[in-house]
Amino acid sequence: MRNKVEARFKFWNNNAKLKKLAGTKDYNAKIIEIEALSKFFKKNIRVLEFGCGNGCTALELAKRFNVKIDACDYSPEMISEAKKMQKKKRLFNGVRFFLADIKKKLEINPIYDLVFTERMLINLDSWRSQKKSIIKLVNCLKPKGSLVLMENSATGLKIINDYRSMLGLKKIKAPWHNLYLDDKRMLNFKIKNCKLIEVIPYSSTYYFLSRVVNASLANEKGMEPNYNAKINKLAFKLPSISDCAQGKIYLYKKIS
Repeated sequence: MRNKVEARFKFWNNNAKLKKLAGTKDYNAKIIEIEALSKFFKKNIRVLEFGCGNGCTALELAKRFNVKIDACDYSPEMISEAKKMQKKKRLFNGVRFFLADIKKKLEINPIYDLVFTERMLINLDSWRSQKKSIIKLVNCLKPKGSLVLMENSATGLKIINDYRSMLGLKKIKAPWHNLYLDDKRMLNFKIKNCKLIEVIPYSSTYYFLSRVVNASLANEKGMEPNYNAKINKLAFKLPSISDCAQGKIYLYKKIS
């Protein structure tokens, strides 16, 4: 376990150098993530992003909505890249970047109207650790604040793989450093003074088109699928359909 934790830490420190592809090789998925997150933003709210990576999401949303965002990550290299990007974009008033590790004691006060993650919990090694982390994030919220967990779903990936199997495609496996969330576990997980309001399969159309349809067309030609294929980008113009979503939002509301 310790070797895996160290390998993951090294992996994310190294990925910090990849600029816009630091968090994912599929930048279209990143664009869809930012658009989905933007629906929870409004002016003058106080926001915390936990697991901010190189800061591109925090900087984009702070610019759009004129909000203050505290954004943290456990990777020093990611925070360094975030501050470089902030300097380049000259966005000094809206975003504060700092180091923090969800597995350690947090010195963060419950002052936030909105707390969100973007594929952070899936980098933990057990469901127990993920549950503890969700509770810590809830404790950062003001009463009636919202927790938006934008994470990858094992349940959604299974549906994608079921479609792929119908077309003779290989199953997609989660990366070695990820533990995708199980929807049933999330639905049955109870938190004091907090309620799971909705599970939103915001990425379903994109993943159906890119991981099923485009992947099958590429396979017929003996090629690897291209993330930037035109068919993938149709998802930008279409609503989410069904539950064929690797990326989901688990939306919580703090009651008191």
